Amino acid sequence: MAFAAFAVVVLAVALPLFLADDPADLILRSSTVSAADQSAFKLSQPVQIMAEPRIVVTRGTVSVAQPQGAAPLSSRAIAELLDDGKAVLILRDAEIVVGPGTERYPESTVRINAPLAKALASAKYRALLIEDGRIDIAADKGTAAVFRDVNLRVRRLAGDRLVAKGSVHLLGRQLDFDTTIGAGEGDFATRKLPIRGAITAGALLNASFSGQFALGDGGRLLADTSHLSVTDVPVFARWLGLSWPSELGLETFVSDGKLEWVRQVVNFHNGRFQLDGNTAAGSLLVNGKGERPLIDGTLAFDKLDIGALLNAEAKHQSLLATTVRGTTNWLPARVRHLLTEISLPILREIDVDLRISAQQARFTNFTMNKTAAALSLRDGRVLLDLAEMALPGGGQGSLLLSVDPSSGVTKCGLRGKLKGVRIENVSNLVLPRAVISGPADVSIDLSGSWDSPETFLHSLDGRLGMRMDNGATLEGDLPALLTSMGVNEPPVEGWGVAAKGRTDVEMLAGEFAFTNGLARIERLVTERQGRSELAVTGSVNIHGRNLDLSVFARTPGSNDNAEVPSVLNINGRWDNPQLVKRPFPNKTENPVYPESRKEEAAPGAGPRAATRG
Repeated sequence: MAFAAFAVVVLAVALPLFLADDPADLILRSSTVSAADQSAFKLSQPVQIMAEPRIVVTRGTVSVAQPQGAAPLSSRAIAELLDDGKAVLILRDAEIVVGPGTERYPESTVRINAPLAKALASAKYRALLIEDGRIDIAADKGTAAVFRDVNLRVRRLAGDRLVAKGSVHLLGRQLDFDTTIGAGEGDFATRKLPIRGAITAGALLNASFSGQFALGDGGRLLADTSHLSVTDVPVFARWLGLSWPSELGLETFVSDGKLEWVRQVVNFHNGRFQLDGNTAAGSLLVNGKGERPLIDGTLAFDKLDIGALLNAEAKHQSLLATTVRGTTNWLPARVRHLLTEISLPILREIDVDLRISAQQARFTNFTMNKTAAALSLRDGRVLLDLAEMALPGGGQGSLLLSVDPSSGVTKCGLRGKLKGVRIENVSNLVLPRAVISGPADVSIDLSGSWDSPETFLHSLDGRLGMRMDNGATLEGDLPALLTSMGVNEPPVEGWGVAAKGRTDVEMLAGEFAFTNGLARIERLVTERQGRSELAVTGSVNIHGRNLDLSVFARTPGSNDNAEVPSVLNINGRWDNPQLVKRPFPNKTENPVYPESRKEEAAPGAGPRAATRG
């Protein structure tokens, strides 16, 4: 926005110069100029140089320019140049204020008597050079931007055109600009001036535009074409005062398309955008009028590589290898750092309303097809609505992620339903190995308090349910494990024969309740031909990676009246637990039998909502 606002200043000093003749043009073409110091005048009161948008020079020294080495101008020659409006003025050490904050300065210049000040106020000159100046872009509240070390030189070209070149410093970084303005009689009649320009900030920023500048009501830039390229988004954002962490992943940003600027709002219409090579069509708006800048837009991607944006560190390492090193080591490095710092200052520095869609979204370990999401960030509160997800293997679903730090303790929530999702893609996120695989319907309602990933896992509350009616594979041969152990034999360390095989079941259903990070298994059963085959009770400590489970199995060849004489207890770390088989003759408390099971939930029914803090 500050870049577009600077165009107003260029226009203000350039508009009076369209009738320049040879003497002034000669001075502007000179490689160096000097001031006629005998006529220099230091402003003693503010001088308005443009009414709409209002631009006021609040301080500075005005003098008449002449070619370097030329004979000094006499007082009479200077007076004649000023009277005829043919002088080229130099404004040094100037402070210029643009925008609504200028109403505190007087509008009338009637009491200005000094000839040089009069010439500046009435734009009675052929050219104006600004050297070592300062420009304040005022906003409705405060100052939007401050340009320092302003150096501007305007040169007249044939065909009612001016080229304004120069440089400014914004927040310690130099901006170089080159602007061409056209203002024939027809342009003034419509109050729309053709304009094109380019702005660079070293290798960091390259911007250009071509369109019209509409006079009046603060000015309005309408560019039919524009280009903006940022080579390092974190550096660019921090330059503009945002606490942008490098771990957010985005490095380069490019936009091409129509641009509209009005006061403190920049709107990219029907544009084409590139984020680290991911190309999207849509629109983006940046609004600086509020308490915080607002980024609003709609972006449609053909392909969106999320994995590349997050810079996953372990593309060739197994999830098992990364998981066992620590609770959150399975996450990409950048994401892990973000989760550690989820209350990032930048969340309170900007507001965001983005609608994003992608025909294909690629993650580190899987790819989703058609995806639609909405991201809202308001006063630090984050709401990510994944309204449509075409999951691998034909599944689909929706998720709602919320982050709310307003109470002093960051509250996070995850709710949603997944249908036909490969359950291993979900369980791999928190378990060290694929425990169950196959298509599943999953319902999620979880919440927790956030200070770090560890504290979140400690505080996790809510419910999770899943149902696999089309078969499932357990990554372990539990029947072989059960038959290989005798009742009341000494405990066995590790998974034993179960680690070498798999168990296929026709149906699996489970419901889990989370309290303070402990997952209690309310129901986990497998079925074959309508009868329960396996049932599991107990708990899983995800944060501590510990198990306390009881596994019940129907004895081969038994019926509903048969006795299941034993239960397998699994305790300890989930990668190397202790296993022991004990008697369990009480059939009425055995969850593998129909008379002891709870009433099954209807297919597709989700778990009750968890109470949120």
